[in-house]
Amino acid sequence: MTISRRWFMAGLALTGAAVPAAFYGHRQWTKPDPTITPGEASFEVADVAGQRLADTLRGVWQIRFEGRDAGLEGLPRDGLELFLDIGHKGRGLVGFLDTAERLRSSEAPRYQVLGDVAGVKPAQLSWRLLSARGSCDYEFSMALDEVWAGFGNAGSGSLSGRVLDLDRPLMMTTQDNRFVAVKKVFPEARERTALNPPLLAWLTSQEHRLFHQLWHASRDKWHTLPEDKRDALRGIGWQPGPRDKERDARGTRKDRNGSGVDFFFMHRHMLGTARSMQDLPSWTRFPLPQPELARDRIGFANYFDNHDGTALPPTWLAEDDDEYSQWVSDIKTAETYHSNFQVWESQYRDPRYLSKLTLGQFGSEVELGLHDWLHMRWASVPRDPSNGQPVPFARDPADFSARWYAPENDFLGDPFSSHVNPVFWHFHGWIDDRLEDWFRAHERFHPGQVSRLEVNGVQWFAPGRWVEIDDPWLGPGTHGCSATPGLQAGKSVEMDPETMKLALRITFGEDEKKLQEGAAAALVCAEFEGEAGRYMIVPTLCVGMPQRTLRVRLWMGRRASRAAFPRRAWERSTTKPATHPQAPCTKQCSPASATASVVHSNPAPHTVCVASPALSANPRPPPHSDFGRC
Repeated sequence: MTISRRWFMAGLALTGAAVPAAFYGHRQWTKPDPTITPGEASFEVADVAGQRLADTLRGVWQIRFEGRDAGLEGLPRDGLELFLDIGHKGRGLVGFLDTAERLRSSEAPRYQVLGDVAGVKPAQLSWRLLSARGSCDYEFSMALDEVWAGFGNAGSGSLSGRVLDLDRPLMMTTQDNRFVAVKKVFPEARERTALNPPLLAWLTSQEHRLFHQLWHASRDKWHTLPEDKRDALRGIGWQPGPRDKERDARGTRKDRNGSGVDFFFMHRHMLGTARSMQDLPSWTRFPLPQPELARDRIGFANYFDNHDGTALPPTWLAEDDDEYSQWVSDIKTAETYHSNFQVWESQYRDPRYLSKLTLGQFGSEVELGLHDWLHMRWASVPRDPSNGQPVPFARDPADFSARWYAPENDFLGDPFSSHVNPVFWHFHGWIDDRLEDWFRAHERFHPGQVSRLEVNGVQWFAPGRWVEIDDPWLGPGTHGCSATPGLQAGKSVEMDPETMKLALRITFGEDEKKLQEGAAAALVCAEFEGEAGRYMIVPTLCVGMPQRTLRVRLWMGRRASRAAFPRRAWERSTTKPATHPQAPCTKQCSPASATASVVHSNPAPHTVCVASPALSANPRPPPHSDFGRC
């Protein structure tokens, strides 16, 4: 058979036309009929993006209308507010629009908002307004503005769009009726139930912020620290509990080592001091979740006005960490209140449940469960006090810049700042009240086996079968070794701010790169023998203060490794320490020469010079003096 070139080209043309035609016919045959309605209903909830959009929309908005035809029938032009509510994982939106006064009164709002966020984008929102007659009178077409950037994270936001009159014929020209709605910022608890000036001054002081952070950090991190860092903390008196019998809060023996007793005792001690300055009542029960707008409009308004300081602040987003963002969101939901917090509230008032727990077991269970979640449930997004910018992961635990000491830094998720928040005292009061329930439970089921005892000025319990330890830990004040007076009256150098900063940097010093940022000079550590044992000299610098020498006594027989101390463990300073050869000195320091650039010591086999002037107002004793006995 002969095949010509002409027939060959014709065959290719036919094939090229037939194949696409076949594919087109198959696609048309299998294409769904757009006129067919959906089948049976299925259970659908909002995805993560929908939940975050709902978190942004939920709340109270101030709205204003602009344009030649601005406004809605029956409403004034000024003083209008918009209430919006979306259920957790819900996709339907409800709201009310009226004056701020009427929305908070018993009168019915003049407009109801209906909408949904099912499959919509923030730039393509559309809702309907129902009048008192029940008819849809207006349509809002709008976009959620993104100009807020980071400041919109759990903060304000804005909606802008157009109003369409649904009774106006489509053939007529479109009206010039636009609106802008700005979300009201959630009021912080400190704005509603403020702490008085004396108490606030104590809580925001450098000494107390550092103490509270370090007390928790030492217990929380002890089980993860290598032995050299543990020895370093022992050397400056900040091991959690007695030496060699430390009581970590999160290790494998947390419920058997008495750390739970330390938890209860320290917070009762702190509550006693705070209540001597201001009346700080305990919660009688955990505050209820947000009321539904459709059921309780006035309750919804009071909640978002945070009228009593107990409402939950909005959740926030952590960039590049969806898991953390989702956890923060979930812990603030009504479901978590009903599934976790109500259970804890029931169990910790149940005499049978409490009678089975020792005080240490009870404290450990409360600390790692209810306590930690209370802090995060009522936490607002952490912000930089200097500019209000959200800091989703909070401050670096080794950042001691001056701005973090401002009263506005009261983030509940960080022990450095949590006690400055008024909510802290209310829920810690609730926790402390459960100690009395625990005592009554044992009085009922184990009469006479738990007795009361005063310990360090605190009404407490005598050690025994149900109370594991007799020496609750309050830091170096109860388990330190130093007898050298510090900057605080009646307290040792171990409680000085620079000592506590050093301990925190040791505790959080795994990332050497962070510690090296902004360092002024290399750390000079020197060890020597004294009459009471081995000493280490550590120069430290602090902002706005003269340099000084921090002398740390090392426990006899437990020499702290020099490598365990961060290489640059101090604040930024404009003064660079002088460099001196590490050689024995023969000059004896006197009080008059204590302000010089070098602290001298008596000649000894292991005595060296360290470049760091002492504070002229509080010169340190010479290095050979006794630093206390363990």
